[in-house]
Amino acid sequence: MTVEVRNLTKRYGSLTAVDGLSFSLREGEVVGFVGPNGSGKTTTMNIMATLDEPTAGDVLIDGRSVIDYPDYARRAIGFMPDYIPSQSDMSAHEYIDFFARAHGLTGAKLERRVREVEEFVNVAQIRDREISGLSRGMKQRVSLARAIVHDPELLIMDEPANGLDPRARIEFRAYVRRLAAEGKAVLISSHILADLAEICTGCMIIERGRLAKSLSGDIKGMDLESVFMEFTRSETEQA
Repeated sequence: MTVEVRNLTKRYGSLTAVDGLSFSLREGEVVGFVGPNGSGKTTTMNIMATLDEPTAGDVLIDGRSVIDYPDYARRAIGFMPDYIPSQSDMSAHEYIDFFARAHGLTGAKLERRVREVEEFVNVAQIRDREISGLSRGMKQRVSLARAIVHDPELLIMDEPANGLDPRARIEFRAYVRRLAAEGKAVLISSHILADLAEICTGCMIIERGRLAKSLSGDIKGMDLESVFMEFTRSETEQA
């Protein structure tokens, strides 16, 4: 499986949120996607996940355009947004089951897959509890379960560790490693650079919608904070 982002551009009136951005991912890779607030990370991820359309450029999943073949892209992609589920009238199990059915799973395959995913993210023991009553860490697990329930080839995560305590962050990194070991490509946007240095096989730093620096190979232990500071500007400098 290959993912190619080609000259992606997104404009909102006079504002250019993404400016000719290009990069690629392959199966088994875990790539960090970092930049200052407003640098275009979420906009790029939304376009990749078919939640928005570019002004120009394209995203190809195994050579197929997400614009021309959105249904194919949605089957291939699992998207974990930067907000957590807040449904007050659904249990964790009902929430995961709903999205599994939305992806066309039925019968014994549906039951088996939902059970597998609940066990994978370790929410089987709270499956009957309402989402609104869960801790933030548990809600993040449910959100991850929703993103992977249809067994996508590409997983896109927008700030998945935001607000998690140290233990939950460690557990989340373990989930990402296991998903990559299964051959999935993973793109993670996060402000917690130390976490990315532990799990990523590469990292992209973007500034004002453009690729400022691309790191590949073994980045474990790398001082990503120093690299980030070198290739980005503060809000004062941007003003």
